[in-house]
Amino acid sequence: MILSGRDIKDYLSRGLIKIEPLAPSQIQQNGVDLLLVQVIHPPHKQSESFMHKGEFYLGCTQEVLTLPNDIIGFVELRSTLARKGILIAPTIVDAGFSGNLTVEIFTCGFQGYTPIGERFLHLVFAKMLSEGDPYRGKYQNQRGITCPID
Repeated sequence: MILSGRDIKDYLSRGLIKIEPLAPSQIQQNGVDLLLVQVIHPPHKQSESFMHKGEFYLGCTQEVLTLPNDIIGFVELRSTLARKGILIAPTIVDAGFSGNLTVEIFTCGFQGYTPIGERFLHLVFAKMLSEGDPYRGKYQNQRGITCPID
């Protein structure tokens, strides 16, 4: 079951889902828009102010998210940015996850500014039929961008 905007507001008000910071305008009819706060080019591991066409980046959300053990999230790129030639890898937020989200960004047809501080992602929540085991992976409680270990 996909949570509606009304469901999301209810879960937030009861503290079942936590998203901080969060402005009311970020809550949409079927999800929450998240802001990009940092972008790095993994080989250099430094913040970038411009994304170049044909490159791979990691981006981080401003918001810290905490999910209960029966809610997962599907991370999508906002369609306006997809129409500019930006793509993200399929990303699922596991039930029980807490932390900033890191997303993989590919720039196919886009070159220019980095959309820092803009609504970049759309997070859709789904309720699982039963409670799952809490997430205990290496990205639990991450703050900022967590690069993979080679």
